[in-house]
Amino acid sequence: MWSSNYTYFALMLGSVFFPFVFSFERNVGYYKQWKALGIAIVIPGVFFIVWDALFTKLGFWSFNDQFILGPRLLGLPLEEWLFFVVIPFCSVFIYEVAKFYLHSIDFQKYVRLFFYLLVLVFSVFAVLSFGKWYTFINLASNVVFLIFVLNVSSFQKYLTHFLIAFLVACVPMFIVNGLLTALPVVEYNGTVFSNIRLFDIPIEDFSYFLLLMLMNVFVYEKSKQLMLAKKKQLTL
Repeated sequence: MWSSNYTYFALMLGSVFFPFVFSFERNVGYYKQWKALGIAIVIPGVFFIVWDALFTKLGFWSFNDQFILGPRLLGLPLEEWLFFVVIPFCSVFIYEVAKFYLHSIDFQKYVRLFFYLLVLVFSVFAVLSFGKWYTFINLASNVVFLIFVLNVSSFQKYLTHFLIAFLVACVPMFIVNGLLTALPVVEYNGTVFSNIRLFDIPIEDFSYFLLLMLMNVFVYEKSKQLMLAKKKQLTL
């Protein structure tokens, strides 16, 4: 018999189902990259688990017991830990699909310009949001990491497909996050947020998703580069 306590867990399983099944598709061959993917999940995952646990403890948000299974670690429900595996898995899958099927598309110059403009926009809104602490920290973190990534020369060739993948990934993110915030599974403290929402979704969730996905893809590509370099050394 269905219980609402399975809601968050079911959303995570539903999110990962199709990316997992299609990861064995021959053309993209996502399953061949699972070692790099594991690194790309774990390293950013440590950062975001600390982020999540700290802000949960500070009361920036809370989890509705009605929609979770119950077990918690560091104050976070089991499903929240699962979130940092499922969402990166799905996001990098979309990125790999975009790279394979849209490999001939490359607007690196214009995409870099777009991201620099985004840095400017985020910087302005971070300053204007000072005092709304989650909004400020969220945007400031994006600014710092975007500037870092935009100055890593070896990553520039991936920016076009990252942006395409991010825009595509925002569609399922909108659905899943919309359900999480509408029920609500996650309840937000309005004193530390801008309280600007797209339907029920805090606008900060989109910049949070950008930061998470960018970290995942960056570590993923760097891991692949390092593993390839190591493999070449071993063959010499």
